[in-house]
Amino acid sequence: MDLKALHKRHVLTPWVAQAGLNPPLMVRGEGVWLYDEEGHRYLDFSAGLVAVNLGHAHPRLVGAIAEQAARLAYAAPSFFHDRRALLAKALSDLAPWEEGARVFFTPSGTEANEDAVKFVRQLTGRFKVLAAYRSFHGATHASASLTGENRRWPAEPGTAPGVVHFFAPYPYRSPFFTEDPQEETRRALEHLERVLLHEDPSRV
Repeated sequence: MDLKALHKRHVLTPWVAQAGLNPPLMVRGEGVWLYDEEGHRYLDFSAGLVAVNLGHAHPRLVGAIAEQAARLAYAAPSFFHDRRALLAKALSDLAPWEEGARVFFTPSGTEANEDAVKFVRQLTGRFKVLAAYRSFHGATHASASLTGENRRWPAEPGTAPGVVHFFAPYPYRSPFFTEDPQEETRRALEHLERVLLHEDPSRV
């Protein structure tokens, strides 16, 4: 069976043009390495888009997942959950939060960004959100709107309102026309201040 042909026929691959798409077919991972169907090895510099920070097939992680799946695969957020409570306590012990702060779990960073925007808007009453160009915040509605790169363009003009973008320091191809990192930072902060004042700080 030609699995690559099967993939091309039935899977709509995200973030790429579909015509001419022909990436390697990955079949397993181990540590920092990915292996394709022909046995070629690839160094996974992105850690599976930051989803496998401990590496592929880490024995302790695989064991913990198998143990938990055998005991309780999922409990809706409306229920208390022993592991959820223990993890929240561990995170609270590590984080410099104020007394009484609690942990809000989300399925991914994208949903975390979506919820953060909703929480802050409800808490402050302010509507505008600043986000940097050359950034990626996720593929859902508000997160895609926060994203400051061309992957958000196809979704426009249906993007979430209230998002304002600014240029951050980027010495490789400076948007502020300087080769000095300190001057790059100074000009970036001046630019951010101007954007903030233009948008009215009381509304951001």
